[in-house]
Amino acid sequence: MNRPFSFASLASSGAGLLAIALVAGANPTARADENLFGFIRGAETLPKGHFDFYQTITLRTSKDVGVYRGWDSDTEVEYGFTDKLQGSFSVANRYIYSRGGSDLDDTNHLTFGGVDGSLKYRLLSPFKDGIGLAVRLETGWLLHDEVGGLLEHEIYVAPDIILQKNFLDDTLITELNFGGEWAWGKDPAEQYYKEWSMQGGVGISYRFAPNWFIGVEGHARSEWPLFNFNQFEHVTVYAGPALHYGTERWWATLSYNYQVWGHGVDETSRSSTFAEETKHVVRLKVGFNF
Repeated sequence: MNRPFSFASLASSGAGLLAIALVAGANPTARADENLFGFIRGAETLPKGHFDFYQTITLRTSKDVGVYRGWDSDTEVEYGFTDKLQGSFSVANRYIYSRGGSDLDDTNHLTFGGVDGSLKYRLLSPFKDGIGLAVRLETGWLLHDEVGGLLEHEIYVAPDIILQKNFLDDTLITELNFGGEWAWGKDPAEQYYKEWSMQGGVGISYRFAPNWFIGVEGHARSEWPLFNFNQFEHVTVYAGPALHYGTERWWATLSYNYQVWGHGVDETSRSSTFAEETKHVVRLKVGFNF
């Protein structure tokens, strides 16, 4: 049986970082490319010549049986080539702990995840044009998968469309993402060597005090092996709250998403999927602006 989910493992990092914000400097509005959500992106880009440093820690935990914890660490640098074009490069590492799972071998190890890069181009600004619109292209190489830390040599390409609309003098922020992903080299970690997926999400966040935003977000993903729409694998939908604090020089976002619905081939449940997904996902993002 699953152990009860607890935030205790994040208390020292997440709560500590957000507590520091109480005595930090003020910045009443979200700055360029400041992440208000854990899983949804905004349409703004960095100014020319500026760069950001991000550290993201993600905990994926609880499957249908056994004990499972997957920790993902992503270290990322973003740079503004122009006021409308920015690029990024990141390195991922994973720690997987699994005991008694139905589809996974027992494991307890740290692995190198891989590297990825992206380009994001802003067509419209939510602050200047009334609505924000950006396109983003991400590509990467993954050496180990995120489910069991198994060996793979995955190369993927993932384009995204990003929409953002601000209301009430930029105190209410809405963001919408939609895109796809083509991946090759997923074997031997998975049964199929290539896969196509659709993914998207939406978030709404409100500035309830200087520097502070509270919101809710949801994201979904569907996968089809061999780029074949007749060979569906699984679909999942997550939703939950996001708390954000930002100053002129740094910001932090803590978000929690719960699997509200899912379905996978050859799984007994019609309301959830656990072969590649988990019940809970907690994400802490910290960004520093230069």
